[in-house]
Amino acid sequence: MAGIGFELRRIFKRKSMFSAIWGTIYATMTTIGPTVIFILLLFVLKFALNFFGVSELEKLFFVSSFTYVFLVAILVSSVINTVLSRYISDCIFEEKEDQISASLFGVLTVGSVVSGMIYLAFCYVMYVTDHISLILVIAFYLLGILATNAYNLMTYVSAIKEYKEVTGSFLVGFLVAVCTFFLLYLNFQILILHAIYIALVAGFFFIDLSLIYCVVKAFGLPSKEMFNFLRYFKKYPELMVTGATYMLGFFISNIIYWNHSDMQVQISVFKTAPSYDLAMFLAIIVNLPAFVIFVVKVETVFYEKYVNYLSALNKGSYQLIEKRRQNLQNTLRMQLFFVYEVQLMITILLIYLANVIFPYIGVGTHVFNIFMILAMGVYTTICMYFTIVFLYYFEDYVHACIVSFVYLVLETSGAIICAYIGSPYYPLPILISGILGWILAFTFLRRRLAKLNGYLLCK
Repeated sequence: MAGIGFELRRIFKRKSMFSAIWGTIYATMTTIGPTVIFILLLFVLKFALNFFGVSELEKLFFVSSFTYVFLVAILVSSVINTVLSRYISDCIFEEKEDQISASLFGVLTVGSVVSGMIYLAFCYVMYVTDHISLILVIAFYLLGILATNAYNLMTYVSAIKEYKEVTGSFLVGFLVAVCTFFLLYLNFQILILHAIYIALVAGFFFIDLSLIYCVVKAFGLPSKEMFNFLRYFKKYPELMVTGATYMLGFFISNIIYWNHSDMQVQISVFKTAPSYDLAMFLAIIVNLPAFVIFVVKVETVFYEKYVNYLSALNKGSYQLIEKRRQNLQNTLRMQLFFVYEVQLMITILLIYLANVIFPYIGVGTHVFNIFMILAMGVYTTICMYFTIVFLYYFEDYVHACIVSFVYLVLETSGAIICAYIGSPYYPLPILISGILGWILAFTFLRRRLAKLNGYLLCK
């Protein structure tokens, strides 16, 4: 994140009210901009479905299939992206940038093949068993592959410090999707679900192309070693496991409740739990500010202390090294707890406001009750993730892997138990596993900081 860090430090250095506001807006658009745009797209699609009088069955089919498309894309990319980030960093350090461009096409190939096999299974059932139209099945398949590639491409664009390019690509892709939908539905009278899926394919195709262009432009023409990055999966298996288990743990309760709960609804091959899914979606939204706060504090305060400490390790005396280590440790704790505390207040405030707003937008009491606990559960999980990020900084990959694996086991066990106990207990697993994973991650971080000199000097 060094790229955004330089810009943020430049903005906040002015120490004026305008710079504080502009810095916050800049951090928001470069960190969660694509997420905000994606959420806006969802609201536009929901409005279109309601405005054009789509039946409830068609709405449920779209929401369910759309959920599966992006869940598979997120899970597949989570297996790749953590290891990929390390590979890109090493290539930049070793000045082998042509290998980065080569790995881009290797990653797109691997991601397309892996996700394509998963989507193909869904497409087979949709077309052969449920007799869904071929046009819709093909659009579903293409959208899944394009979404997976988009998540993988974002890792590359982040490496070249062009965070604005990601947000810009998503914004233009969003506009392309909206324009394509109205063109197909209003001018060519195509069925609305067909028009929506084709429009999404067009939007994500543009996003992928623009991100590929940014990477090739930055790193040049690729070498022939397209799959050289795969050896990093053997070299750093802990990173792969950490990324996969954390993301799977985040959504495993949804998957379990889709298949084993009294909220279960099945449309075609897709099983969902609409009330729980809506509550989870809202819980994620209220915790999005945490990512902005985290990036601002890390990039404007922690990163400078981290660089100073590494500089002392290379050419400083023991007294200077120890002084900067303690300074780094104190700064890290202060900034982490600042993020913890501020986001806790934001989450509680938004839960309170939701109690007032939800009845006016048609969200029932049952969803609100689930949402309250899920919001706190997502908060603890995000705090655990931020702590894991610092374990990455200090190359403590083993303990990061242990934390995410324990989180997954606790979440899975709790969700299975709660699925049989009843719906009032459904949101508890993510809260409990988030708290325990957070405590475990912070314990490992404290131990690493206490012995940081010895670890890095002997490495």
